[in-house]
Amino acid sequence: MSQAMSLNRHPSGISHTTAMVRKATPADVSEIVAIHEKAFSNFFATRLGPAFLRKYYRLVLSYNAGIMLVSEGRDAGVSGFVCGFMDPVTFYRLMWHGKLGFALPVISALLRRPSLIHRVVSAIQRIQTPLEWPARTCELSSIAVEPEASHNGLGNALIRAFLACARSMNARRVYLTTDADGNEDVNEFYRGVGFQHTRRFLQRESRWMNEYVINDLEADRFCGTKVSSGHAEGECGDSSTEFSTRHARRWVC
Repeated sequence: MSQAMSLNRHPSGISHTTAMVRKATPADVSEIVAIHEKAFSNFFATRLGPAFLRKYYRLVLSYNAGIMLVSEGRDAGVSGFVCGFMDPVTFYRLMWHGKLGFALPVISALLRRPSLIHRVVSAIQRIQTPLEWPARTCELSSIAVEPEASHNGLGNALIRAFLACARSMNARRVYLTTDADGNEDVNEFYRGVGFQHTRRFLQRESRWMNEYVINDLEADRFCGTKVSSGHAEGECGDSSTEFSTRHARRWVC
């Protein structure tokens, strides 16, 4: 369920305010869904409704190779999130096996919007036959920040924390897809943090997508990013960390 959004980039990737990036918990799901709905208001997954989104993000949290991080400002509210998972084929197989849990939100959405049926069928086909990637591949599924948190580097902080977590889980590469047209700021953002454009493809009629990949996660350039599990120190892979969008407080690799 890869998503694209306006990440409200700060040109240097440095924040004017300090925020912590930490591991998400089930208690964060409602705020994550609210941010998703704002950032992706016209996207297919959003049209399936908040119940579908809650099921999806809870599944990522429960997946033993999932990565779900949130940024938290001084008011302790969630201001952004990033989501993805190692071994995407296994994740989508798990999602398919849990299809009955997703059925009610999808049926409710179809009753509200019957025109979504073709999109639902297409999504089911993609889940049943996901792209085959080499071992130790990680998918960055979605990333979003609150509009009120614009221009403070949170998008940069979140994505670098995500890459650090993927690296700590022995990922060799991270990939994502995003809209190719009318989305230049987001495409530029991904290129700016090190993703390489690998292909342009037609996902469905009139919607062209770009695929981006980082292949060199074993390099040291993501080592300084630190993630906190919340109030008590915890792990992202094997790294217990805290990240500030102003600076990393200590190096962990």
